Amino acid sequence: MTAIRDHIRSLQRFAAGMGARLVLTTLPEGIHGRVTVNVIAVSPGLSPQEELCALVHEIAHWLVHRDVWAVFTCTVFEYEAEAVEAVVMERLGFSPRLELAEFGCDDPTDGLTVASVRRVRWAADRITEALRSDSKAPVDVEAAAGEEVVLEYEEHRVRDFLGLTQAL
Repeated sequence: MTAIRDHIRSLQRFAAGMGARLVLTTLPEGIHGRVTVNVIAVSPGLSPQEELCALVHEIAHWLVHRDVWAVFTCTVFEYEAEAVEAVVMERLGFSPRLELAEFGCDDPTDGLTVASVRRVRWAADRITEALRSDSKAPVDVEAAAGEEVVLEYEEHRVRDFLGLTQAL
């Protein structure tokens, strides 16, 4: 659960850094998120995994579709955002919200045009990179001289023990 919340915070920082404003607001039933201009709205009360999926989906819309509203149909937008969501969630090790096998698909981009596949891959790569680079942020460690510091890496199930002889 902590990893999901960390991913949510990373995406919030990523979106804010790109100029989007994130808000929690009541949306129509069944709608988890919405993008309008530079505002990404997410419905309150979602489970952490639902919130993560909604953020990935809406950030995909914001990255790929915010400047081309008149060019494509909303259906294409949804296919692309759903594909980005599935790719990113799979890369994070989570099951996508929609099971592709139910629709006879092996890959989230099955059935999309080449242009759509390019947009999906670009957005998925941007979002994934934002999550990865944010997880490599420096960590401040405070310890008194002689204290032992334990760093735990949940992703790899590795623990490092540092017996510090001086304060950092």
